[in-house]
Amino acid sequence: MVYILVGFFVFLMLLVLLVMHFQFKLFYLAKNKLRILEYHSISTNGFYDQITIKKESLIAQFDFLKMNKYHTMWLSEVEAHQENNIPLPQKSIVLTFDDGFLDNYTVLYPILKAYDFKAVLFVVLGKIGQKIDWGGEFISKNDNMRLMDRTQLEEIGSHIELGYHTYKHDNYAMLTLEEIEEDLKLCQKVIAHEKLKVFPALAYTYGGYYRKKDAKQKALFELLKKYGIRYGLRIGNRINVFPFRNKYQIQRIDIRGGDSFEVFKRKVLLGRKKLL
Repeated sequence: MVYILVGFFVFLMLLVLLVMHFQFKLFYLAKNKLRILEYHSISTNGFYDQITIKKESLIAQFDFLKMNKYHTMWLSEVEAHQENNIPLPQKSIVLTFDDGFLDNYTVLYPILKAYDFKAVLFVVLGKIGQKIDWGGEFISKNDNMRLMDRTQLEEIGSHIELGYHTYKHDNYAMLTLEEIEEDLKLCQKVIAHEKLKVFPALAYTYGGYYRKKDAKQKALFELLKKYGIRYGLRIGNRINVFPFRNKYQIQRIDIRGGDSFEVFKRKVLLGRKKLL
């Protein structure tokens, strides 16, 4: 009876460790783990919501990353490591910001320069320099919120790499393959016309893509490959195993404006704020 109980306890502990490993990548070496954080807009008036973080909170988070020696990277640098079979630096992290809010130029860019951090900005390419016309409390409270213009997107290049975030902020999960193809064509037309330097990585708007593993998903990934998209980023809230196993299902850790500092630290360390 004692042996049965011990065996059951050992089995239970192994099961817990396996679950923990799946969730948090516990047994992978640092060179095989990549954290990618997801942000959007930054406020300077104390406002915060799901996609808006206070400037003070962002600075506190960057202080944590700097103090703990996290190494910020562009996706183009990550790709160079993968293609050349080079291990990642210790504590590698990619800071990503979606949409291209003007505050990413006025607020984020100076902070990145002060910390000597790098970030990736996923741009809504059909809305460059325009007034933002999709939902969100921060947007509705600031009626004239705009996205960065072409000059500003070029100016931030010392610390910010650009990527795709669709043509007009559409959710790919709601589009047909034909509509997605047209979206990609329009994105590339803007890039060529504006002579922008854009790394061919796509952050799915709203995290939306064909999630079911079937022929339709395979066709989507083939379409992305056809148009030269090398990475597709979802949400997922997990640390990535590196080298990437599926370049079109790379996971990001969603950093929300209402996250406490302790929640932020847990997300960075574990990829999630909860154990299960």
